Amino acid sequence: MAYENTIDHLLDELGCLDLLVRELHDGRQGVLSGEFDLAGRLDEPASATASERGLVVPDGIAEELRRHRERIDDERAAAIEAGVTLRLDTLAEAFGLDRQHLDILLLALLPDVDPSAAAVFDALHNDASKQRPTVGLVADLCSTTPEQFLTATALFGQGSPLREYGLLVLDPPESDGRAGSNLDYALRVDDRIVTYLLNQGGVDPALRPPPGAETTDAVDGYLAEVRAEATLDGLLVPDRRCERLASLREVSTAGRRLYFHGPRGSGPRRAAEALCGTDRYVRVDLPRVLAADALDAVVREAALQACPVVVTGADAVTGPDSDRSLSAVIDRFSPVIADLFFVGESAWTPAGTSRQPVDAIVGFERPTIPLRRTFWRDHADELPDDLDPERMASTFDLTLGQMESALAAARTLAGEDDLTVEHVREACRAQSSSDLADLAQQITPSVERGDVILRDGTDRKLDQLQAHIANRGRIYDDWGFRAKEDNAGVVALFKGKPGTGKTMAAEALANAVGMHIYKIDLSSVVSKYIGETEENLEQIFQAAEQANAILLFDEADSVFGDRAEVSDATDRYANAEVNYLLQRIETYDGVILLTTNFASNIDDAFTRRINHTIRFERPQEATREAIWAGAFPGETPTEGIDAEWLSQFEFSGGEIASLAKRVAVEAASCDADAIRMSHVVRVLERNYREAGRVVRRSEFEPYCDALAEPPQESGDRRARR
Repeated sequence: MAYENTIDHLLDELGCLDLLVRELHDGRQGVLSGEFDLAGRLDEPASATASERGLVVPDGIAEELRRHRERIDDERAAAIEAGVTLRLDTLAEAFGLDRQHLDILLLALLPDVDPSAAAVFDALHNDASKQRPTVGLVADLCSTTPEQFLTATALFGQGSPLREYGLLVLDPPESDGRAGSNLDYALRVDDRIVTYLLNQGGVDPALRPPPGAETTDAVDGYLAEVRAEATLDGLLVPDRRCERLASLREVSTAGRRLYFHGPRGSGPRRAAEALCGTDRYVRVDLPRVLAADALDAVVREAALQACPVVVTGADAVTGPDSDRSLSAVIDRFSPVIADLFFVGESAWTPAGTSRQPVDAIVGFERPTIPLRRTFWRDHADELPDDLDPERMASTFDLTLGQMESALAAARTLAGEDDLTVEHVREACRAQSSSDLADLAQQITPSVERGDVILRDGTDRKLDQLQAHIANRGRIYDDWGFRAKEDNAGVVALFKGKPGTGKTMAAEALANAVGMHIYKIDLSSVVSKYIGETEENLEQIFQAAEQANAILLFDEADSVFGDRAEVSDATDRYANAEVNYLLQRIETYDGVILLTTNFASNIDDAFTRRINHTIRFERPQEATREAIWAGAFPGETPTEGIDAEWLSQFEFSGGEIASLAKRVAVEAASCDADAIRMSHVVRVLERNYREAGRVVRRSEFEPYCDALAEPPQESGDRRARR
């Protein structure tokens, strides 16, 4: 026969001890039998250690007890072969308990299972207040000599696994004011171990966090049982990484220690889940466990669950500021006999001090553009028909977890409406890191590409830049350019006089590709203190790598300027800043836009790293006409605006936009029901006079009647000359 469940096994084991204590009760044999002859033991030979002996069994029941033990062993072996989990065995294996440890634990458990056992212990102690086994009683049951008695007390010492892992509790006797003996301490099985052995419930509910504590990763406590659903096929990793994981999956040996690391959502936790090899595992939130000083309780519970353990947040003990080491934490998890996975974001190298060697360290990276493209193509049925997987993959550097979250968020944004590309883009932007918002100014693009009216040559170059950003996967990965340049970063320089449309074009570009755009405030970046500028810039670049954003360096010549001849320490450190930027731009995988009014001041070394240089010039007459035609928003009431006539004034696009707002103010101040040419002419007149320019009739014909002051005749100009 085989045990069909763990309770049957436990009851049989308890039955053996019940037989023993009742025999002792009936015969009063060897129980707290007398005084020690300490002087007499000097002539006695050394005896076996406590761990090599079992309980002392009275002769009258020795044979009966042996038969019981043999039957238990046979049924236990058959149950193990049949795949039945016996919790007493799990407890013994996890915490290194020998037969004597188990007998002591079961003796302490007996009063909690059999109420009549309390009376037996009462009689054995000859003390009605002692209804549980005590240290003295159990030590006496394990010994026949004073030496053995003293040795047996070590079974309850601090070095015993019964005490080290909190399996057994020693309760002091009720005091009447006199100092009691340690032998009078009552033995009690810890409440959690009692419920575990009695097969009651799942994970210890005491390991839930206190009310008000935050929860992460869908785990509602320090430790939780999780259903293993991830597969290697569902990971978004390169082939070589998948092959490495597959080889680890083929290893059948349990009890491995592995460390998986990579950016959040890149696959370490999923890979650990996929390698568990069971339908469930235990997930541990290490930072929260350490903060609550609950590591020992969590280790004990993880060992009791007898299934793989995935410990997340391992970075809490891999950093230089941690007061613990990951090696020490791995050692603390030694009772866990199943596979143990530690998951973090940072790389880690074992110091070689751990008693438990790490069997494998596997790093994960953010998915490449081709892998991201695969994700969007695989989910084409859930996406709008006009969504281009190539553009999504090239634009948004997201992990698998972030892309899945983005899809879910997009559906929420759409609600009952049809899902659109903008829903998906907005959801992707929401997955990006918000750290950059603390270091730079986010610009909300207010213009579309069609709103930016530029010279034809400039417009074509801007189209090329947009195509470069949207097709980086095809260019760098499919066509092999990443091997030559090592990253898919895009750097563009917008140069031109103020008001020629550089910033507006940057906003429109961000709108077109669906990315956030952040303007770097160089006044807050550049520092007079040595090394601080580089630190500030590094913070920006690190945050930008997770933000899927365009970095806009306005007036870039102030920080990307020419390196100077080194004549003193100031020059040397200024050059170091430029050298740092050169190196950082080469390794940055995102999009950088530089705008400058003084392109000649940009260091030549930077120009070699610029993929696109776009010159923004003051608009020609035809372009100015188109700008005036679209200067007023569609909701603005206008009447008779003569864009062709206005195009003769050589204003830049920025100046026209500013003038359009002033015209609106002028019309509103006149309480007009629409903007007319009279309002435009008066604003142009004021602009002339504020700039110290002469207002001439020839320039304002045929709208001279709208001028506030008489214009100067053309002949007057000749007279002055």
